[in-house]
Amino acid sequence: MHNEKLLSEDKMAEKRKYQRYACKLKAKYDYYEGNPDDMDIATITPIKGDGYILDISQGGLFIITNERVAIGMPIRINFKTKKEDHSIMGKIIRTGLLKNNPSEVALKFARFSAKGDAYIAIEFDETIPEISDKDI
Repeated sequence: MHNEKLLSEDKMAEKRKYQRYACKLKAKYDYYEGNPDDMDIATITPIKGDGYILDISQGGLFIITNERVAIGMPIRINFKTKKEDHSIMGKIIRTGLLKNNPSEVALKFARFSAKGDAYIAIEFDETIPEISDKDI
């Protein structure tokens, strides 16, 4: 069982294109509800949310929040690093309740003791400039 978990974590790490960095950054975001295939976000009023980013890469991030969102929906995330303010469009690729995911999510949650009972994994529409632990 332990070896299976390690193999699963290794496969997940191999899938990642960009180095991930642990952090605890405040974030605000706008998300949308509806059918993502025929949605025009320029004409829809977004729903506001906030939370804490627990890890980030050039291609996406992982946030702890209290909001319940749907996979596949567009999201705009706003946050600050030491170097600049970011406002990035992305797509929700994973979400759920922390209590239902005792693996990577629970470990990050416990380490940072962030407030929130749900998580959102976001893939950016476009990569951001290279980021390092010095930036966050």
